[in-house]
Amino acid sequence: MPTLLIRYGEIGLKSTSVRRRFENSLVQDIRRKHALAQLPCVITSARGRIYVDSDDWRRSCELLSRTFGVVSFSPVTRVTSEKDQLTKHVVEFSEPLLPPGVTFAVRSRRTGNHPYTSQSLAGDLGGALLEAYGARGIKVKLDDPDVVVFVEVREKHAYLYSSTFPGPGGMPKGTQGKVLSVLDSANGPAASWLLMKRGCTVVACSDDDGLIGEVRAWDADLKTAPTGEDLFSLAKRHDCIGLVLPWRLDDLAHRSPPKGDLPVFYPLVGMAEAEVRALAERVKA
Repeated sequence: MPTLLIRYGEIGLKSTSVRRRFENSLVQDIRRKHALAQLPCVITSARGRIYVDSDDWRRSCELLSRTFGVVSFSPVTRVTSEKDQLTKHVVEFSEPLLPPGVTFAVRSRRTGNHPYTSQSLAGDLGGALLEAYGARGIKVKLDDPDVVVFVEVREKHAYLYSSTFPGPGGMPKGTQGKVLSVLDSANGPAASWLLMKRGCTVVACSDDDGLIGEVRAWDADLKTAPTGEDLFSLAKRHDCIGLVLPWRLDDLAHRSPPKGDLPVFYPLVGMAEAEVRALAERVKA
């Protein structure tokens, strides 16, 4: 079973204490998603990276693709960073990736102290692949190759992979405040999604099970609130710091914004109709 190497983005820009707290929030969310899916997992972390091992890595990929804070992830094979053994493992790993006639490149990066540089390692590994599989007619092509073999060296270990999958990015769940999101139209889940991506916990205000289900697909712990009550009173009762409305600029021109003593967020206000539709489809997918 491959290990999943997880990359995050904005978290790494924070101070040490904040980064540690946000990374812990991300780890907790990943663990919670696996628990709800009844999929045991082991999670470890190093600076800038999180690693997940589970009995069903494909199912884990599905969960990570809906986890805020995850920028991207890759199924990786972990090997030693000792150069001779690393070279042997890269040759073995690459064998099914290099059919006759393809072009390839080796991309390497390195963290820690090693008796080689990232550039020299990439060149030496590329030479080893040519030596092993040159009879197949494969060629090195640094720009836009058919196949890329990635090698990420981190201290005593190296991680080999050939594919990367996107996550939603943003900030981990619960690292910002709680907001009451009004789901009174098809744009509601998209507006909720944008606040969730910034780390907010959403309370969904709606009686539409379909719209609620779209948001719950991104947060299995989603709390809901029925419609009919004053929005500001409802938000306070759920300890929310503000309201989220799925209005675009046209809506603001023709509708009177609610007035109260909490902030009101309009995350879709600067987006064109086509952009909102595309985002709504992504949330629904």
